[in-house]
Amino acid sequence: MNIEFESGVSRYAYIYPNVHIGKNVTVLPGTILGRPPLSTGAARKIDWENLPPLIIEDDCIIGSNCVIYTGSTIGRGSMICDTACIREKVTIGEYSLIAMGVTINCNTTIGSFVKIMDNTHITGNAIIENEVFIGMLVTTANDNAMGKDMQKMENMLGPRIRSGATIGQGACILPGIEIGKSARVGANSVVTQDVPAGITVMGVPARKCP
Repeated sequence: MNIEFESGVSRYAYIYPNVHIGKNVTVLPGTILGRPPLSTGAARKIDWENLPPLIIEDDCIIGSNCVIYTGSTIGRGSMICDTACIREKVTIGEYSLIAMGVTINCNTTIGSFVKIMDNTHITGNAIIENEVFIGMLVTTANDNAMGKDMQKMENMLGPRIRSGATIGQGACILPGIEIGKSARVGANSVVTQDVPAGITVMGVPARKCP
């Protein structure tokens, strides 16, 4: 068995020029760092040449076959697991875990010590504060018109998930929803209204638990 390295950047990763990699960072094979957000016009076009570089801070691990776009920042000690995709203008804080198959759309801010589990989708223009846990297969949305009224991206608001909140697996959180500090959302719930701090909700639609 040939182990290529214990830490460092794999020669089988593709690194665009606009990438800054910190100390003691591991990048596994098949990953693409600094990808530009190109479009044929089927999706919105971005002046990607003026985006800032992708920054990966010290002590991060980037798994195999990840794609991380230019203009984003991955905080110190964070782990991006295999096949995750992170779009442009995303900021992830320190020591956060982005698990396998997670997708994060543009203009999203994620705090420190956050865990987002397998195959979850975080929509664009979302805010996730510190110490949030999001279970597997969670979906979030930012477009109530479902693509029929092409607003500017700046007007499409993802959820605001405040510090310490917990989202159970399979939950669906609709556009612009706020999940309050230390609130809890049960598995497979559909959240159509704001959830106050410290409250537990569950169901379809999600309601406060007695």
